[in-house]
Amino acid sequence: MRPLSDDLAAAEAFHGHLCSGMIIGVRMARLALGWLGIEDPASYRDLVVYVEMDRCAADAVSVVSGCTLGHRRLKWMDYGKMAATFLDLATRRAIRVAAVGEHSPASGVNLKEFWQGVSDDDLFRTESVSVPLSPFDLPGRPLRTARCDKCGEKVLDGREVERSGQVLCRACASGSYYVSQAGRKEENDGVGAV
Repeated sequence: MRPLSDDLAAAEAFHGHLCSGMIIGVRMARLALGWLGIEDPASYRDLVVYVEMDRCAADAVSVVSGCTLGHRRLKWMDYGKMAATFLDLATRRAIRVAAVGEHSPASGVNLKEFWQGVSDDDLFRTESVSVPLSPFDLPGRPLRTARCDKCGEKVLDGREVERSGQVLCRACASGSYYVSQAGRKEENDGVGAV
């Protein structure tokens, strides 16, 4: 396994700064990789990681584990928790690591030195878990592609919904996170308001 300083430097280079969340994410990933016995995550293709936050720590976990959304090896669960589950597809072993310590560095403190003084046992709770994984969630090519009967867009990996004999994307079936501006006169040179 790479030295901690190398993982911290790689995470900082990717993310753009080093903060407490980055350090916790790096340590979280290193702890899980050690538990799973994965020494070279950059070349190991049987690891899938579920991050439970969309904060700095998620980038650190991605960098250290080598798992990315685009390779379908990083999954985001919107729980708002500083936690992640690391699943080894080859062995089916999985560990969930959650930051539970009440440590908070004072402003202006050297973060590397501060967090070096906090042990993994004081910072994390770990537990062996099982992760039911659908074939549609595995890395690799899509197993199924459908087309939404309402909007006509492609839906990959079994994410379509059947309602009243129609095949629908989740946005058409249940509403989306965005509001369509179609048919509305655009202002600001065609850029919709946020």
